[in-house]
Amino acid sequence: MTHMSRWLPTAMLAVFTCWSWGCAKPLHFPTDSMPAPARSAGASAAYDTDGDARADFFTFADPNGRINRIGYDSTANGACKQILDLDAIPPTHCRHLVIILDGFGYDVVKRYYDAGGLRMFHPPSRVVAPYPTLTDLCIEDILGYIPCRGFEAEYFDTRKNKLAGGAWDYVTGKNQPYNRLLAYRANLIWDAVSYVAPWEVFGKELNDIVRFFNRAEGRETLAYLVSSAGVSTKYGASGQQRALKQVERLILQVLWQTRGLTEVTLLADHGHSYVQSTRIPLEEHLRGRAWRLSESLRGDRDVVSTRFGLETYAGFSTRHPAELAADLAACTGVDLVSYADQDTVVVLSADGGQAIIHRHPGRCAYKTLRGDPLKLAAILSSLQADADGFYDDDQVLSATATHAYPAPLERLWRAHFASAENVPDVIVSLENRFYYGSRNFAGAIKVASTHGGLNYSNSTTFVMSTIGPLPPLMRSADIPAHMKRLTARTWPSRD
Repeated sequence: MTHMSRWLPTAMLAVFTCWSWGCAKPLHFPTDSMPAPARSAGASAAYDTDGDARADFFTFADPNGRINRIGYDSTANGACKQILDLDAIPPTHCRHLVIILDGFGYDVVKRYYDAGGLRMFHPPSRVVAPYPTLTDLCIEDILGYIPCRGFEAEYFDTRKNKLAGGAWDYVTGKNQPYNRLLAYRANLIWDAVSYVAPWEVFGKELNDIVRFFNRAEGRETLAYLVSSAGVSTKYGASGQQRALKQVERLILQVLWQTRGLTEVTLLADHGHSYVQSTRIPLEEHLRGRAWRLSESLRGDRDVVSTRFGLETYAGFSTRHPAELAADLAACTGVDLVSYADQDTVVVLSADGGQAIIHRHPGRCAYKTLRGDPLKLAAILSSLQADADGFYDDDQVLSATATHAYPAPLERLWRAHFASAENVPDVIVSLENRFYYGSRNFAGAIKVASTHGGLNYSNSTTFVMSTIGPLPPLMRSADIPAHMKRLTARTWPSRD
């Protein structure tokens, strides 16, 4: 979630402009199927695309309920005269539209799919995002691109010993190198607007994607819908269900107008909390324990905090991470706290638990000192460790896919050692009922759901494609390799 307090006036002007220009005008494709013509044609749905009250576009499903054929009527009598088998069209003959949503959890999408939605796709795969579950880090993984400067556009520059970045860096995309790979991404001023008027911006972006795709000349088009973040934050799971219906309408329009010569991949960067939350008073808690909030580290009790988005994550820089972590773990609303100790990661839980994560390439070890902060003891006891007590990352991923903390060992270690150029000394994962971030932004919107933490709802998202099935479980960082196998081309494509 982005910080907008400094550019709210500009954002509000954009809201008025969006409203006056009709940004949310409907897509061309009709909203609802016509039941009678669908039954008559033996189709799963029938649509009137030209407004003459007769069905002229049809979709047909296989025995598993996946839409694998489309049909057209050019006789104006409402009967399907031509049926195209989508699976018979080689993917190499098609264009590829990739749509990236912001913050859609796997379970929400799977429920929509199981209820009969988005059935032109193969079933959604569960994807475990990096930690913290923040957009910049997650999309870098999804696209296999270069690391960000910080976890967010504002971060503590460890070399210069001061806060760096902020709202202007966000607007100019300095912490989002992945923008270079996107064919469509709305001007970043719309990011702020999307939290105030999410449906208006969502409608604008859907129409923009169709217009851009119609003009695009390359084989592959990557489009990121930033307004889906505003929908998720303001309306939670119910808003996401409504958004998925609109995305499905866009995809049907693309299939209809290209006569099936378009493959589509749909995915999201991370999950969401799906819990209404309030701001956690971490600063007051730290001041009560004699820490001094500052913008640089000059004394032993100085702490630098980045307060950019409103998230179930918080990051702090300090000269004494172990002591600060212990104090943070004692704050109501904190779930887990971690910090780096030489080449290991120490994890503390709110109930007094403490453990150490050790790392070898592709493997992690979990040594508990007090309690079991990651709730892993029972799971690891069922896995086979090597002679040194290390567990294979893929085995842990499979065993913890639906755990309270999916793949926590590698994700926590990577958060501290291999996620961004500037990493906080102490990383905090909050309970879903709390968020941390900008006070000014917190007063501007109601937070029905947000993201950032290590837990399941924040961490699990999805990917699905019309090209073919993908592995049922993967990490965000695994997506480029799996998409390359699926498309038989380097992914993302550069042409």
